[in-house]
Amino acid sequence: MKGSCRMKCRLVLLGASTAVLAVIASVPLAGQAPAAASNDAASTYTPPRTPWGAPDLEGHWRSRGNPSFERRAGETREFFTDEEIRKREENAERQNELRRQGKQENRGFRNQPNYNSVLGYSPEKQKFSKRTSAIIDPPDGHVPGWTLEQVKYYEYREAVTLGRGDSDWTVDRPVSERCFGLLAQPVMANWGMAQRGAPRAFAFTASEGTVDGGASGGGGGAGPGGPYRLVQTQDYITIVDPESGIGGGMAGSRIIPLDGRPALSKKFRSWMGVSRGHWEGNTLVVVTTNVQYPGPVITSYGGNYPGTGETLTLTERFTRTGPDKMEYRYTVDDPGVYVRPYTALYEMTLDDSYKISYILCHEGHDDMPSALQSGRNDEANATENANDTRILRAPRLKEIKEEAIKAAEAMKTR
Repeated sequence: MKGSCRMKCRLVLLGASTAVLAVIASVPLAGQAPAAASNDAASTYTPPRTPWGAPDLEGHWRSRGNPSFERRAGETREFFTDEEIRKREENAERQNELRRQGKQENRGFRNQPNYNSVLGYSPEKQKFSKRTSAIIDPPDGHVPGWTLEQVKYYEYREAVTLGRGDSDWTVDRPVSERCFGLLAQPVMANWGMAQRGAPRAFAFTASEGTVDGGASGGGGGAGPGGPYRLVQTQDYITIVDPESGIGGGMAGSRIIPLDGRPALSKKFRSWMGVSRGHWEGNTLVVVTTNVQYPGPVITSYGGNYPGTGETLTLTERFTRTGPDKMEYRYTVDDPGVYVRPYTALYEMTLDDSYKISYILCHEGHDDMPSALQSGRNDEANATENANDTRILRAPRLKEIKEEAIKAAEAMKTR
């Protein structure tokens, strides 16, 4: 595959072969009452308790069908009909059978033919969420606009990236190839730029019956990995992500204290941030701050958060809503990037029979030298790859800038 690295291909292949859809959730907006984060099922269901009396969230939790991150353009409904879901399931079964027979072509980055899709076959029936978008707030199902300050920062990033190839140095490669774990939830596909509900570009071709952009979920936004294993003690909860590093930077395994300790000083920042958990009734709340995202170079393989993470607060809420069901929400509150917070919701199913196969990020760290050597062997192609993505970013960046200018002008007239 011209201009691509072997590691990226393996990651896409392995991610497809697990045939699991992720689960990433969220929290109510900052300042909302805790009750706003619960639904009727959560308020009426009493979850089992641990020996020390906390709600029991332990186990392997899998997605119940990843919705598109953003609502598709022109769609105003919150939910699909049962008939629409049935048709999607039927089409997914047909595609899955073609995978089993090795007759359906996989396509990867820049829509290039990838590996034989027989390895993407799953004996499990694919499930689809009835939600038209994972984003539930704002009500239109779209990521809020950027601030003017963020637009200027992104233009600065574009200037820094201009003229670089996609293999000039390690910073030009995605963090998944460098085995770095990032705080996954607010990471946006398409170079950190939401596309107003368009299918996720170049990752997988979208078709009726797939999850708005392919079996790996997504649809113009953060496509989480999964499944996740939650392990509890009285003072800590651990979220084990076996696919850490895949899909542009996943959070990896996080050990979150529940003992009331304060967050670290703001001067201490890391790529996974500082997380602190507490209980609000039957809901586990995890607040993460002190985040540092890589930058400012924009990698051509996506997975770039638009901001620095300095002003980001990510709040996650885990609420068990039934014997085998959990609601998982997250709220991204980053006033340095977005004009308002946004909240996404995902539903998960308990499946302790599911066996997690850990996916290794590197094989002897051979791939980074290979990727960089590929760029040296064909500098023109490496530069063209990076320039192609810059050209594709330009229309959306122009749209975002126009929205930010209009919003700023509207504020002045108030």
